Amino acid sequence: MPEASTQRICHQCQANLPIEARFCLFCGAAQPIGQGTAPISAKQQAEAFGKAPTADLGRHGTSLGENELGGATWVDISIDRESAEGLRKTESAGQKTDEDATLEALGSGSTWSPALVGARPLGTPSGERYDGRLREGDRIGGHYEIVGVLGEGGMGVVYGAHDHKAQREVAIKTLHANLLGDAGIRQRFLREARVMSSWSHPNIVQVFDRIDEPTILAMVMERVDGMTLTQYLKQWGGQMPFEEMREIFLPILDAVAEAHRHGIIHRDIKPDNILLARGVKRMVPKVADFGLAKILEGTTYTVTGALLGTCLYMSPEQAQSQRALDHRSDIYSLGICLYQLCTGRCPFMDANHFSLMMAHVHQVPPSPRLFRADLPDEVEDLIMETLAKSPEQRPASCEVFRDRLQQALDHLPSSAPPSSRQLLPVMVAAGAEMRLVPAGNFLMGNERREIFLDDFYMDTYPVTNRLFQVFLEATGYGPRDREAHRFLVHWGAGRKCPSHLAEHPVVYVSWHDARAYAAWAGKMLPSEAQWEKAARGQDGRKYPWGRDDPDDLRANFHRRGQGTRSVHLSPKGVSVYGIQDLAGNVWEWCEDVDDPAFYAKGPTHNPRNVMRSEDARFVLRGGSWIYNARALRTTARFSHEPTARLEDVGFRCIRLP
Repeated sequence: MPEASTQRICHQCQANLPIEARFCLFCGAAQPIGQGTAPISAKQQAEAFGKAPTADLGRHGTSLGENELGGATWVDISIDRESAEGLRKTESAGQKTDEDATLEALGSGSTWSPALVGARPLGTPSGERYDGRLREGDRIGGHYEIVGVLGEGGMGVVYGAHDHKAQREVAIKTLHANLLGDAGIRQRFLREARVMSSWSHPNIVQVFDRIDEPTILAMVMERVDGMTLTQYLKQWGGQMPFEEMREIFLPILDAVAEAHRHGIIHRDIKPDNILLARGVKRMVPKVADFGLAKILEGTTYTVTGALLGTCLYMSPEQAQSQRALDHRSDIYSLGICLYQLCTGRCPFMDANHFSLMMAHVHQVPPSPRLFRADLPDEVEDLIMETLAKSPEQRPASCEVFRDRLQQALDHLPSSAPPSSRQLLPVMVAAGAEMRLVPAGNFLMGNERREIFLDDFYMDTYPVTNRLFQVFLEATGYGPRDREAHRFLVHWGAGRKCPSHLAEHPVVYVSWHDARAYAAWAGKMLPSEAQWEKAARGQDGRKYPWGRDDPDDLRANFHRRGQGTRSVHLSPKGVSVYGIQDLAGNVWEWCEDVDDPAFYAKGPTHNPRNVMRSEDARFVLRGGSWIYNARALRTTARFSHEPTARLEDVGFRCIRLP
């Protein structure tokens, strides 16, 4: 038997390699791995790859000797015999092969991406061709078992896996096979993984580990089961309420500030790289993919969709040069994200990459108030400052950015954070008793979607004629729209509440009238979700009082021609929270614009549809004295124009703690 060689050849570029090499040092291609350490002959290697044996397969050194197969396991590679024969003829004639061109490119610093071939991960059936994708049951890194694919992007595939060592579920982000042969990418990937695993923050996707194997280069990360900020913004219809923006965006700024304190620049901040985990009370943002943009730095690798997405959020200095970036580039990208949360769009929109980048460099962004009229001056000024072309003119740090944004949002009444003090079950505000609806989940709609709402108080009864009279006397309010002649028409010409109607719910009030009263009282109209939770409770009631059929002691309904009645005459119609008269008597205005898609598929934390349009209709809930029992169900919905003033439409208010 000939003496065994201590070298092997790369099946891709045919460079000489150490016998135990797991990937080629020249082209990066993964190499077949023998069982044990037995050397493999040139003849056996050629046969394993479908080539006819030759006297000398090693163009970059001496030929390999022969020996027994030694129990090696090989993978079927699609290199046919005709191609191999053509390669030998080309070599013998002294012509340059594709492999020669590849090596020259590598030597000149260009990027070349070989196909992924070689050893299977543990668990792959021996008769199955390995195409570079992991399968359920594969085990990598010794103790990570693949359970499925979570997603795929331009750089690689993200797998769900079980960590048998730590007994937890993780996400594993792997590089695509065509990137594994780039030595620079490989080096930067491992470096960034090492840096990211050295620190943590509650609003960062934590990196636990890294995997460096011949066919796999991966980061092991915290698994976040949730949607991206892009998807969440779509649930809000494109414009996020300011109170929700406060809860989402301030922690993002905290997280990026912490990264900057560690000297880490993200370079690719965008809503697609921010994940939202469902917390106990609200969504918890998690910034992902720190360092991945830097991994590709200096290469020619691009993915059209990914590049376009990045260009929307790219700082001017990043568009001009990748080498002179500091933390203020991230601040610019965060400013674009805030612009989008406020308006539903980015300041610069173009399908051409180059045009987008030049817009960041040269064009003045349009004022976000052009797309959202209720944007506070302080928020608009802050956004425009973060989008300054010169880094020196932006906020000096994420901490400064955060403090200014918090100050601006804290001035808005609806942006006050929930109180941590113990809440009383009953309170009185603006002369009306209110009942606490505690924070927690409930099932909304016929689809029974699980929705979380913060604590709120709701009026025990609808706003009565008596209370509305107090408002008019205190403010002198009077509408001036085209339907103003119907305002409180049931009171008569003097607009004085008749004594016999004092405790009836006020009617002939529009959505605008109801909001004006709520603002005066220091309250607001309930969101549709808040109204439904107050009526339905956490046990999914058919009616506010339960499942018993409606009767005269539970609701005023199906009594055409008889009108409203006192809010105190339905004692058995009380909800689980002690709130009365939610079913029947009058339909009640809600804050939300009516959108069945938002109701069925909107956000799961404190949903409130604030999208406005000229033809918007606003939600009404609860049924009325005109309608039958079906309208009394806790899932029954109706809507009307905000200027409508009707004989069976009133309202009640809520207040945040």
